[in-house]
Amino acid sequence: MIDAINIAASGLQAAQAQLNVTANNIANQNTPGYTAQRVDLAAAEGGGVDVEGIQSTGKSVDLANEMVNLKQSVLYYDANGMVIRAADRMYGSLLNILDTDDRTGDWDRS
Repeated sequence: MIDAINIAASGLQAAQAQLNVTANNIANQNTPGYTAQRVDLAAAEGGGVDVEGIQSTGKSVDLANEMVNLKQSVLYYDANGMVIRAADRMYGSLLNILDTDDRTGDWDRS
């Protein structure tokens, strides 16, 4: 279950990076010479996702594209948040089971 939380945490970090880049693109859309940027993501060793870097697309900022990127980041946040909440509930259930078994004397500590 720790793996699930670590993988989801890496997803949250990737979503944050994408959100930051999208906000920067929108904020600089009228800046002369500014070109849109994108986040490069890659599979992380052991699961999850790594932010490999941020690169310029060489193109001007397209607000419609940035709104899609913004919505995508929100969906990534929500999905990874749900994974963390589910893992938290599983841990809570496991602790409740162990606590109940301990009080009844059914839990073998050997």
